[in-house]
Amino acid sequence: MTEEFSWKERAKELPEKYQGLDLDSETQEKLEERYEQMQYEPGEAIGIVAAQSLSEPATQLTMETYHQAGGAQVDLTAGLPRLIEIVDARREPDTPSMEVYLTDEYDSEEDAKNLARKLREIKFENLVKQDTIDIMQLEVEYVLNEDLLGDYNVDMSDVKTRVQDEVRKAKISIDGNKVTLTSSEDDYDLRDLKDLKNDTEEARIKGLKGIEQVVINEKDGEWMLQTAGTALRKTLKMEEIDSTRTTSNHLFEIKRVLGVEALRRKIIDETNSTLEKQGIGIDDRHVMLLADMMTKDGELNGTTRYGIVGNKESMIARSVFEETKKHLREGTLRGEEDPLDGVVENIVTGQPVPVGTGAVDLKPKFNPDSE
Repeated sequence: MTEEFSWKERAKELPEKYQGLDLDSETQEKLEERYEQMQYEPGEAIGIVAAQSLSEPATQLTMETYHQAGGAQVDLTAGLPRLIEIVDARREPDTPSMEVYLTDEYDSEEDAKNLARKLREIKFENLVKQDTIDIMQLEVEYVLNEDLLGDYNVDMSDVKTRVQDEVRKAKISIDGNKVTLTSSEDDYDLRDLKDLKNDTEEARIKGLKGIEQVVINEKDGEWMLQTAGTALRKTLKMEEIDSTRTTSNHLFEIKRVLGVEALRRKIIDETNSTLEKQGIGIDDRHVMLLADMMTKDGELNGTTRYGIVGNKESMIARSVFEETKKHLREGTLRGEEDPLDGVVENIVTGQPVPVGTGAVDLKPKFNPDSE
């Protein structure tokens, strides 16, 4: 049974750059004809074809780990390391980052700079110009950089409040741009003071936790920001942010904040982007199949022994990819039965593979009257 073609529905699966195009009837007919030609035949091993189509070009990827993001200084993992991060569903990417877009109302260089100041995490140590430890008085004296205080729109009262909120044992006194740090405890020694000093310098004065750097770029006539570090949930709550386009390269963060459908879309976009930057193009259907497999359970599963492979229903299929004895032993103890519905388990047991002509059962009908 052939599904009725719906151009509007299928167009939703196209990359964003192809959506919303005003196509004439001749072009639309060609695209529909091309779509029909791209349908796979019943029994075709689409999983194997997709795996081969993704893996073969991946061998051509360079081992370059970092590339420059536009004209900025934010370095992002690229090439083969980034592709491995995606398909293995690494819990933490090597270089987490966000692409932050502004609404039309705030689309200006000045607003972009103000937003960058709000986003970037400013720690106490970033404001220090000079520090001195007084061993006799058991106190630390800081001289803060007044120019940086002005750039970040921070005053001394903000500094005192934030430090005391985050470091309970800290006792601070302010004189101009000088800060004197002691402990609120009566009995403490030099080691305690050094620990207190370290905690104080790590105290967050302003910005979002985890955003180490923010770079402003002008892209296609509009201003956008690229960050080193992510804090997507809090970023999306800011009124200057265009929440329909602002995103993160952290897959698990996308799942937590935006849900599994957004995660599926992000896997497709990140995979295609990584390959395109290396000059490699792969049919979207192969990448879509990978994304579907990684998110079909409503969670993010990588192509690892504890992800897609480890969740297969077939005991034999699980056992052929690492930890063979473990899967066979545990499956046997649980009394599992294997219906031999897949490709791998039938190859292992020497049965006809349910692919192509093997997917069809033929029973000849003999005429008992014929000779």
